[in-house]
Amino acid sequence: MSRSTTRLAAVATLALALAGCGAGPGLVGVHDAPAQVTTTAPISPDTAETIATRVLAKAAEAAAAKPADAQQLRTEALTGSALAVANAASRLESGAATPPAPLTRTDPPKVLAVSRGTAWPRLILVQTATAEGGAVLNLLVSPDAKTPFRLSAAVPMQPGASVAALDSLNAGSPVVTTGGTLPVQPAALLTEYAASLGYPKPAAAKDVVPADPFSAAVRAHAAEQAKAFGKLATLKQVHTVEPDSTVAIALRGGGALVFGLIERTDTITLTKGGKSLTPSTDFQRLVRKKTLTKSARLKTYETVVFTVPAQGRARVVAADEVLFSAKGT
Repeated sequence: MSRSTTRLAAVATLALALAGCGAGPGLVGVHDAPAQVTTTAPISPDTAETIATRVLAKAAEAAAAKPADAQQLRTEALTGSALAVANAASRLESGAATPPAPLTRTDPPKVLAVSRGTAWPRLILVQTATAEGGAVLNLLVSPDAKTPFRLSAAVPMQPGASVAALDSLNAGSPVVTTGGTLPVQPAALLTEYAASLGYPKPAAAKDVVPADPFSAAVRAHAAEQAKAFGKLATLKQVHTVEPDSTVAIALRGGGALVFGLIERTDTITLTKGGKSLTPSTDFQRLVRKKTLTKSARLKTYETVVFTVPAQGRARVVAADEVLFSAKGT
């Protein structure tokens, strides 16, 4: 036997011996995978602020861009509800006399929460101020390690509303999943609230504090429209929760902050006594018609944020709406 053959045999014997006695994990560079960190935030507060500043600046750039460049910029900066709403707003703005006002000022964003643990998706909750002094809740999302954070929702807060305390930025705030201990699950809450906004027959929302400003405004506007139509036309409103749009972040001591997107469909049907209908300016801008003789269907995005306490009923703290589709004959 040659020297090389002898060396190969010795190496093979050594490898078999190591495998047989379980010595593999003790070798250099071979060890058990580290346990996933679930008790702290994956990024520091300073990093979260830096990310939020970059994302919101890019979103503002997209909002102010020329139509030829805006779509690409929106896709890079936005996702989810924020992208759907921004695309809808851009369709209304085309043909508008003046450009839209910026949604936020350039003040540094206030980071309210960072999701806990190293799992995906990861969230950053940020509060910004409008030029008029109002507050906006912004949700940033990164779905995986390859995708940077993007703005998923930007919702103006209701007058006088507030968000209960969240866990510290260093500890992170858990993302709420189905099966938690909330008095009402986030998806069920959105479905219940959507049904309560219907017209002419709304359903009771037993898990939501009644008479929030947004729902009151939606119901009042529907009633005003129906009254204005009189016997010339009928109005029906149906509100449906957009699938996979609900996100919930745990509050300190229990409860959650819940983001959701609802689609409202307004169906206006002229009666035999109604000869024609003059639609709103936004409707005319979308369908390029000044009068309707049969019917109209409008679709509107309604973005809503709730605080859900550990016990008791949920409360709407932020809401917004934008018309995104209109058809009429």
